[in-house]
Amino acid sequence: MQKLKVKMMNTNSWSRIGEKGCAFPFAVFLLTFAILLFAFVPSQATVIKAGMTLNIIVKNDKELSEVVRVKDNGTIDYPLYQDASVVDKTTSELQDILAYKLAKVVESPLVLVSVLSETPISIMVLGQVKKPGLVTVSPKASLQEVLLAAMGTMDQADLQRVKLVHKNQGDENASYYDLQKFMSSGDLALLPTLADGDRIIILSSKKSRYVKILGAVNKPGFYPVGESASVFDMLYLAGGPSGDANLNRVRIIGSPGGQRADYLLDMQKFIDNGKTEDLPLLAEGDVMIVYTKAITWTKSLEVARDLVTLITAWFVVSSVLKK
Repeated sequence: MQKLKVKMMNTNSWSRIGEKGCAFPFAVFLLTFAILLFAFVPSQATVIKAGMTLNIIVKNDKELSEVVRVKDNGTIDYPLYQDASVVDKTTSELQDILAYKLAKVVESPLVLVSVLSETPISIMVLGQVKKPGLVTVSPKASLQEVLLAAMGTMDQADLQRVKLVHKNQGDENASYYDLQKFMSSGDLALLPTLADGDRIIILSSKKSRYVKILGAVNKPGFYPVGESASVFDMLYLAGGPSGDANLNRVRIIGSPGGQRADYLLDMQKFIDNGKTEDLPLLAEGDVMIVYTKAITWTKSLEVARDLVTLITAWFVVSSVLKK
């Protein structure tokens, strides 16, 4: 009976050892499979070829983040790495190279390089923009996006005559587009189709964006005008009327609707009736002249003072002559 128990125990022991022995080869098999899987799965890195457009992003550094095109000779226009070819390198390899180069000027740079599916276009933007020069945009970019890439337009920009010169064309073949009209109507047909190498010139507006205020005001001169500046607003922008101002005779010279207008305005009447909001609006290039009163209380006092002085002097002279 005891021999039988010993035999049974030995059988169970071998069974457990067998189970462990089977588990170990299976784990080795899984590990080997994983290694082979990672070895043969293609890398996410792309091999760089001439003509590709690369998006280089340096984290937290917009100045060093650029979109560049791989030239036919394999080089790219990128700081610190302009002379060596990047062709046949992977994007991962280029990341490492650029990180090493930039480490000399940037602390612990994180560089990401990817290939853009769409090749951006380069457009030269000149004239009344805040940052004239070459901008790189999507091939589907609109005229507004291009101007935004140039940091927007200046105050004196003429958006009604945006000049466009296509690549390999002269100024005599230039086209003009009314961006102002598009912004009012939203008609996409008013916008041009842009292509690589185009030139956009934002001309200066011929009209003045200022109103000229003259006459009996405390600070005559030129003042900027917005979209809705009334005669009353502009008067007090010029320091308000002077003591001898005649607000019954305010002359307005302008060109509403393209037609020249020249008329006298009784501004005092609107003020007395509390209807200053009904006063006409001024536009860029208009002139406002505030006339003086023919006889004012101040002038009357001055005349009276001069008269008294003259009479007193006459009496003094007469007294001296009698003596």
